[in-house]
Amino acid sequence: MENNKIAVVGLGPAGLTALKSLREEGFDAIGFERRDGFGGLWAFSGNTSFTSALDETICNVSKFVSGFSDFPIDKDYPPYPTSRQVAAYFDSYAQHSDLLEHVRFNTTVKRVIRNTSGSAWDVHVTNSDGETVLSFDKVVFGHGCESVPIWPPMPNRNKFMGTIMHSQAYRSPELFQDKRVLVVGIGNTACEIALALRRQTAKLYQGYRRRRIMVSRYLDNGIPMDTQLSWPTMRLKYFLDDQLPWLMIPLADRMLTNKMISDAARAEPVDSGVSRNERLERAGRGIREDWRLLPGPSLAHTHPAVQEDSIPALHAGDIIPVQGFKDFAGDYRVLLQDDTIIEVDAVIFCTGYDLDFSIMPEMDMDGAGGLPPQTAGDALMDREDVGKMNQKHKSKPHLPRLFQMIFPPRWASSIAFLSWMAPQENVWCVCELASMAVAQIWAADAAGSVVERSHVGGDRSPALLPSVDEMNAQVDAYHTWWRGEWQQNNSIRSGYVRAYSFYRFLHDAAGTGLYDNLDHMFSCRGWGLWWYDRELWTWLAKGPMNSYSWRLFETNPKEIPGCGRKTWAGARKALRESYEEYEGFRRQTEARQRQ
Repeated sequence: MENNKIAVVGLGPAGLTALKSLREEGFDAIGFERRDGFGGLWAFSGNTSFTSALDETICNVSKFVSGFSDFPIDKDYPPYPTSRQVAAYFDSYAQHSDLLEHVRFNTTVKRVIRNTSGSAWDVHVTNSDGETVLSFDKVVFGHGCESVPIWPPMPNRNKFMGTIMHSQAYRSPELFQDKRVLVVGIGNTACEIALALRRQTAKLYQGYRRRRIMVSRYLDNGIPMDTQLSWPTMRLKYFLDDQLPWLMIPLADRMLTNKMISDAARAEPVDSGVSRNERLERAGRGIREDWRLLPGPSLAHTHPAVQEDSIPALHAGDIIPVQGFKDFAGDYRVLLQDDTIIEVDAVIFCTGYDLDFSIMPEMDMDGAGGLPPQTAGDALMDREDVGKMNQKHKSKPHLPRLFQMIFPPRWASSIAFLSWMAPQENVWCVCELASMAVAQIWAADAAGSVVERSHVGGDRSPALLPSVDEMNAQVDAYHTWWRGEWQQNNSIRSGYVRAYSFYRFLHDAAGTGLYDNLDHMFSCRGWGLWWYDRELWTWLAKGPMNSYSWRLFETNPKEIPGCGRKTWAGARKALRESYEEYEGFRRQTEARQRQ
C-alpha cells in the first residue's frame, strides 16, 4: 500500500478526511492546499478570490449531529458552532491525526492529466517556487464545490457606475455604510449577507426570482431541529422516498412548509391576545403574498434555506423584498424581473457556484439524457460560449460521469471526487464516510483481494467496485433521472444524491456494519441489538444521528485490506456522552420553556 502515491487536492473537510483515511490504510498520501491552513472555506481568508465563511456565519447543522467518527466536537461549543469554531475544530482534527507533516500549504493544483504512458497522473502545482509537475498513482479531489462564481447575464453591465460584486468577494458590511444595496438571491449566503448589511445601509433590497422554503434551526420548543432525525428514522425516510416517491415528496414538502409558517408565526410582532391560529394565518399570508417565499422548490430538488432572522427582518422592514435581477438600466439603476427599476449604489450577486471540473480536462462528462459524451475540457469551452449567448436559450447543465457521485468509471481505480455530491445529511460527516469508502475500495484493489467471501476465510467481502459497464449504466440512469427532474424544475442541485442507494453503498464499502445491526422499522434489523444491548440500541435508535457509530462495530478483525475500516476504542463512550449531552440540553431547554 505504501508504494501507492496519492495526491489529495484541497484540505477542507473532504480533503482532510480523505488524507486521514488513506494514510490510515497505509497509502502514501499527500495533501495540497492553496490556502495557508486547514478548513477550506470555513477558515476565513481575506483573499477575495477564495470563497470564505464570514465572521457572522453560523453552522447550519448542530454539534449533536456533527463531528468526525473518532474525534468528538468540543462540549463547550454552542448548539450551532460559529465559523471560527468550525475552523478550529478542523485544525484540531488535523493535528490530532498527525497530518501536518503530510501537507503542502500555499500550493495550488492547476490541473491533473494522465501521463503519456498512461501509468500515472501528472499533477501540475504552483507555489512561491514556481510551477512543478509531480507524478502520482491516484488523485482524490476534495477542492470544494464553491470555487467558480456563477454570474447572471448582464448585457448592460458597463452602464452601471456603482459597485458590482459576487458574494465570493464579500467580506464585511463596512464597505456599504449608508449606501443603497441590492442583494441578489434567496439562499443561505444571500440571507446571511443581507442580515449583516441591514444595520449599515441606507436602503437594502433583496431580489429573488425563485421562491424558497426557509426554516429555523430550532423547533418551537428550542430544540435543534436536526436532533430529531435518528438513524432508523432517516433510513425509513430514504426507503420510502425510493419506494413511494409520489407520497413522500409532497409529505416532506408539506412538513417543512408548515414548519416555515410556524417559525414565521413565532417571529411575528403581534399582540399577545392574538390566538396561535390567527398568527399562523397571518404568517402564511405574509410568506406567500408579501414576501413571495412559498411555494418553494421541492425538497426532492434542493435543501431549504436555514435562517432564524430573515423573516423577522422582513417583518421589521429592514430588508425590502423585490423581484429578481434582470439587467442594469443606467448609472445607478437596476431593472428587475417585473420591469420595475430601483436605484442602488451596489449589487451583490449571491448566485451560487460551479464545481471546477476543468482541473481534470480528461474527465468524462454527460453522455446520457440527451447530451452527447464529452470531456470536462470540452464542457468548459461550451460553458464559456453559452455565457456569451442570449440567456433566453438556457443550456442544459453539464454533469460529470461519476459512479455513486465519486468514481469516474474509466478511472475508478485511481480518481475520486468528494466535492460533487449534495447529501441530505451533514456534509462533513458524509465526506468522511465517502473517504472511508474510497480508502477501502482502493485498498482492496491494491491488495488484489478476491470477491468471494470464502476466499477470505468467511469474513467480510472486500470492497470492490462493479465492472466499468455496470458503473456506466448507473451513471446513465442517474443522469437521465436528474435531467428529467431539471426539466420540471431548474432548481435541482447538481449532484443531489438519491439517498437510499447512496448511503447503503458508502456504509457497505466503508465496512461500518451499521446497516447489519440497525435499519428502519420494516427491515426487522435491530431487534438483536435491542435484546442484547438495550443501552446501545437506545443511543443509536433514539438519540441524534452522529458518526461515532461508524467506528463501533468490528467488521474486519483480521485487518484484511479493503474489508472494513478500523474501529475506534472510544466510539461507545463518545456515543454515550453525546446522547447524555443532548438529553441534558433537552431537559434544560424544556425546563426554561415551562418557566
